[in-house]
Amino acid sequence: MNKKRSTMLAIGAFLLANLKWLLGLLKFSKFGATFLSMILSLVLYANFYGWKFAAALIYLIFVHEMGHLVAAKQKGIRTSPAIFIPFAGALISMKDQPRDAATEAYLAYGGPLAGLISFLPALPLYWGTGDPFWALVIYLGATINLFNLLPVSPLDGGRIVTVLSTKIWLIGLLGILALLLFSPSPMLFLIFLLGAITWWNRAREGYKQRVLTYEKERLARFLTELRTWPTLLSVGETRERLYNEYRAATAKRVQTKRFFLPFLQDDKRFAADRARIDRLYAELAWNVYQQWERTPVLFLDADPEQPLPSPILLEASRDAERQLSLIDNQLETLSNYYEAPAGTKWKVLLAYLALAAVLSLAFWYGNSIIEPSR
Repeated sequence: MNKKRSTMLAIGAFLLANLKWLLGLLKFSKFGATFLSMILSLVLYANFYGWKFAAALIYLIFVHEMGHLVAAKQKGIRTSPAIFIPFAGALISMKDQPRDAATEAYLAYGGPLAGLISFLPALPLYWGTGDPFWALVIYLGATINLFNLLPVSPLDGGRIVTVLSTKIWLIGLLGILALLLFSPSPMLFLIFLLGAITWWNRAREGYKQRVLTYEKERLARFLTELRTWPTLLSVGETRERLYNEYRAATAKRVQTKRFFLPFLQDDKRFAADRARIDRLYAELAWNVYQQWERTPVLFLDADPEQPLPSPILLEASRDAERQLSLIDNQLETLSNYYEAPAGTKWKVLLAYLALAAVLSLAFWYGNSIIEPSR
């Protein structure tokens, strides 16, 4: 124990003494964060489990994450470098979102596939030497990647089966729950929690689409309203109408502001959301109208027959059009993201089952050869 502590202190002293030039070197490197987080994880794993185990684990995780990076590059998806998180694995964030579930499945599949390839060389090395270290590499590699194939988001398996049916996530959640009951762990609980949130959000997408569709209609009416103001003959009547609409929408919003049970009270909840959206755009119309009414009209070359467009109305219209475009994109994603040809679904299913079968076989073999040395 004293020897291990001395080693850790020596490593820490070295890193502190050289931290300034090390950070200066790495900040210009695209993979500086990957390297630093990898070294930190390696040292921490080694402190608890020994250097051999730590080196094997870091190698297997690194190759797994590189599989995701290669798949993302093939699909033109920009990503961040891999960041190692001690005792939690590693993480890659996407700067661009996949255009559909099939692309997401391809990116997710790259990790476990590369993970399988990563420990294949350990098989002949174990057969040739009988060294338990290579048995450990086989067992660890199979365990990590097989676990990642569980069909629950955010694990790779959950993202792969997205193109098949997100209902499969429920099976994955039940599997994680069973593991939690037999072997409780904070990491399993976190995965279960994230998976449950993702499944719930997917289950509520139909309702979200309903609300967005109404907001799109309300936003289109607001844009039409803006275009009519420059041609008004009586601004006083319009001001009174907008003010009354704002007051009525505010009163209705207050009346409907309460909790509703999801699914069971969706119609009542939708009425409340409609009231919220109506109030939002009634207030917006009233505020923009007041600003526009107080702003003097400008004319081209001081010609009263050539009024210039109002900057206030132009800005409000641009903002509304941007919001309308965002809503259109959201509705497009909700409607088409999970759509895929039957042929694509069959390919993904067969590839998923084949990889799971090979990893299961490797897990069984790795467990059988490592068991005697425990």
